[in-house]
Amino acid sequence: MMSTMNRVAWESCILERRRDRSLESYARQRMGFPHPSVGYFVPVPWLARAVADLHPELGLLMHLEQSLADLIILVVSQENSCRFCYAAVRALLWSQGMSRARIERMEQDLSRADLSARALAAIAFARSQSRSGPAAAATARAAALAAGFSVEELKEIAFIAAITDFSNRAHTLPAIPVRPLERIPEQLHTRLMRPLIGRIMTSRRSRGRPTPLPQPPSYPYGRLVKTCAGAPLAAALDRTLREMWDASELTRRCKLLMFAVVARGLSCDACAVDLHEALRHEGVKDAMLTQVLTHLDAPELDPVERLLVPFARETIWYEPAAVQRRARALRDRLTDAQLIAAIGVTSLANGLCRMGPMVLDHA
Repeated sequence: MMSTMNRVAWESCILERRRDRSLESYARQRMGFPHPSVGYFVPVPWLARAVADLHPELGLLMHLEQSLADLIILVVSQENSCRFCYAAVRALLWSQGMSRARIERMEQDLSRADLSARALAAIAFARSQSRSGPAAAATARAAALAAGFSVEELKEIAFIAAITDFSNRAHTLPAIPVRPLERIPEQLHTRLMRPLIGRIMTSRRSRGRPTPLPQPPSYPYGRLVKTCAGAPLAAALDRTLREMWDASELTRRCKLLMFAVVARGLSCDACAVDLHEALRHEGVKDAMLTQVLTHLDAPELDPVERLLVPFARETIWYEPAAVQRRARALRDRLTDAQLIAAIGVTSLANGLCRMGPMVLDHA
């Protein structure tokens, strides 16, 4: 099942795959089968857990139909030229019985893929979030509401697009190998096992239930989590963000600066307020922050920040092979844990800085 995405240039992987029985077991329990990428993120446990946790089908949606979520993931992955995530969702749709012809029609022209007006409206919203970000948030939000989506459904669409933006970058930046996923529909044994694979995947899917937050979020981007409080997606984001901010591979100031650079690059005013306040608590003065955001450098930056601040800016809009080479250039100047954490932080920043303006007006 060839795809136009197969022609996207993809470098060799910059990370070594490692074994960790605890993380592998965690991912298997969540997904129902071995996770294909968790091993690459083992030195940064919060990221390894996040790539296994942040899947809409794992009980994170209460309102939007899962079939529509699958299409959104497909479209956003196509927008971001993420061969890994795109191949994963194509294989998922194929295993569930969707014909190759229909998948190919969707890939070539979604407007003529036998989709409902509702599906096309949801896809347009998610595509706008990923492609245009905060600049088009008000227009995209108004169009989705006019198409009949409830505010709660809109939040779930925004969440799906955000975690897809996150996952796309987490797998694209280090060039996680894609051929094993792309070959799934081509292999004789997987074709023979297609019904069984489909049943296994379907068995792991579940609808979400109201899920209270364990405690009120007080970390940066806590306001975004509060906006979705009570929904299982909020609990999943809360867990990932708490672990990410508490992790020690990079300093809190470095992570905040990376988030701030992404927010500035996307012109996300809704994100900037919380980030600037958090940076003040870290001792970052306004003059230093202005210089960092304007020039991607400042005398006060430490050596790791001086590497990662410009890298964060390059992850907002990118060509896969070029940004993969940029990530490779960091490999000899950072520890494995620092590099993987940088990939995770910038990936999460790109997703959440695009999601925030889509939903914060409905807090």
